[in-house]
Amino acid sequence: MSALEIAITKLTATSAVTSITTAAGIYPIDLPQGASAPCLVVNIVSGFDEQMLDGAGKYYRHRVTVECNAYTADEAMALGDAVMSALQENINATIGSFSGVTTQFADLDRTDTSDDRSTYRRLLDFFIRWRH
Repeated sequence: MSALEIAITKLTATSAVTSITTAAGIYPIDLPQGASAPCLVVNIVSGFDEQMLDGAGKYYRHRVTVECNAYTADEAMALGDAVMSALQENINATIGSFSGVTTQFADLDRTDTSDDRSTYRRLLDFFIRWRH
């Protein structure tokens, strides 16, 4: 759960993000029923402990997806841009209670819309690496 905690902590601390959605509008794993846009959902896609020559290195690297939900395409894009600025390039940062955190864009940026075009979505993937 640490990658989620790191991502959500960084997103809630970034004014460019919280000026579009509130900190309460950033959710781990699932969008609650009745939630309103604009909002974010953060999920872990994959993760592993980097192995060293002498065994487990306790360097964890997870891939997370941030789902940016909005009622307009422009708002989804703007929210995604704010997320990108928050998580694209942190090097050896301290985020919440985690130090030595590195985050970087994972080269996946995609968009879609609901069938009735009432909700627009931008999905962004990031790598998050930290030492435990």
